[in-house]
Amino acid sequence: MKSGRLYTGDFKKNTKRKIITGLLVVFPIFITYIVIKFLFGLIGGLLSPVVKESFILLGVSLRNSKVDEFVTTSVAFVLTFAALYFIGAIATNFFGKLIIGFFEAILNKTPIIKNIYTSSKKLIEIISIPGRKAFKRVVIAEYPRAGMKAFAFVTGKIRTKDGTKLTSIFIPTTPNPTSGFLLYLPDEDIVETDLTIEEGMKLIMSGGILVPEQVEFYKGELTSEPREE
Repeated sequence: MKSGRLYTGDFKKNTKRKIITGLLVVFPIFITYIVIKFLFGLIGGLLSPVVKESFILLGVSLRNSKVDEFVTTSVAFVLTFAALYFIGAIATNFFGKLIIGFFEAILNKTPIIKNIYTSSKKLIEIISIPGRKAFKRVVIAEYPRAGMKAFAFVTGKIRTKDGTKLTSIFIPTTPNPTSGFLLYLPDEDIVETDLTIEEGMKLIMSGGILVPEQVEFYKGELTSEPREE
């Protein structure tokens, strides 16, 4: 009976482990599908009314079926990216910059809209600037009180008027790393790790589940150079 109980226990553990493993495989694929489907509908939906009207003008009859809807959304999806390409091409030449500058001047003088436009533009610039990484290092700092450790990302350095050097670190929340806390600390209060940015993000987003088998901690001069992935 004892061996039977052990066999039953092992069977339950193996079954549970395999189900969890299957979930870990399927869940990212499912989330990716949902995101792509959402973006496809969102981006394609921007020009879908225009595409439908164009089809009507060309004499193409639409029966409002799923196939017709997919074709319309697909054409609108392609046209949206084509429009973004041409807008980008125009924005890079002299006259395009003048036009954009004119409209930006109007937006920057409009209450409420000014704050929204400026904030969104700065966010896009941070994300899209080539060769620039927002996060430089994965470090550990004592937060929210002494004795408690929190993983953080180094984002830069500042110098105060009296010459004191401080390192800016971003402590993201789990599992949503888009929000968090910004701290400025001296280098001696920061412990650097050998984790890459990708490993640090995986650790934060998984709630500590996806972590390397071994992590090295060491004190040292923090640089602004990002760690190799």
